[in-house]
Amino acid sequence: MIKAVIFDLYETLITEWVSHKYLSSQCARDLDIDPPLFREIWNSRHRDMDTGHLSYRQVLSQILTAAGKTPDDALMDACEEKRITGKNDCFAAIDENILQMLSALKQQGLKLCLCSNCSADEVEGLLSSSFHPLFDAVILSYQVGLAKPDRQIYLHCAETLSVLPEECLFVGDGGSRELYGAKEAGMHPLRALWFPEKYHTEIAAMPFPAAHTPQDVLAHLNSL
Repeated sequence: MIKAVIFDLYETLITEWVSHKYLSSQCARDLDIDPPLFREIWNSRHRDMDTGHLSYRQVLSQILTAAGKTPDDALMDACEEKRITGKNDCFAAIDENILQMLSALKQQGLKLCLCSNCSADEVEGLLSSSFHPLFDAVILSYQVGLAKPDRQIYLHCAETLSVLPEECLFVGDGGSRELYGAKEAGMHPLRALWFPEKYHTEIAAMPFPAAHTPQDVLAHLNSL
């Protein structure tokens, strides 16, 4: 019996396609750094950001140093502000269908958990968002030092909710191999395709049941 539903955040409950996303290429230009160098260092540090070992600002400082430049506080402040503004746009544009789905799950007596791979700058708008009060638990990777698809973060979610992993439905778009991690942890994975199908031209196949609309989550629960 399913007692809890655990949700991914970006491209599952919110999407960056409705925001003024601050792209790495734009940040590289603002820092006057070669984009391939920026991307190489950024990719190598991303996991450290997700697990709270490095902040966004610290990564910018490392990128500038690697490029032979002295880190400039004002320049990094401007980059960080643009990034946070873009992320906050996502929380200000939550789809009403998402809110209706979450409310319906709550009315059924299910526990709700948010589990996101993120750094602190990516979730500044979370506390003031319209759906934050609906969650019984919020597990953010940078706070707990664990990131999907590490099995331990799923077990941490279940333990926080006081349920067993097999009593959890995990809903996510599939980034970071999160659905594979949920399956390995003993949860029931469900792929959220409402944003990918709307905004992506190509979607990689995955061996999991899919929800094409938020309301499909409710229908899938009835089949378990």
